[in-house]
Amino acid sequence: MADKLEWDDAAKQRVDAAPFFVRKLIRHKVEKAARSQGLDRVTEALLDQVKQKQMDKQG
Repeated sequence: MADKLEWDDAAKQRVDAAPFFVRKLIRHKVEKAARSQGLDRVTEALLDQVKQKQMDKQG
């Protein structure tokens, strides 16, 4: 598995649409999830999965 993950264009656009002060945190959490699942690409589906997991923790 490569150290640097590939990002789908749609996933990049979604993160870029987030407020600048949380983008780094989002990227970190999503890439950590991708690596833990053995993925080499970040997709919108993974973003949704991480977002849902975060919401479940808060709720």
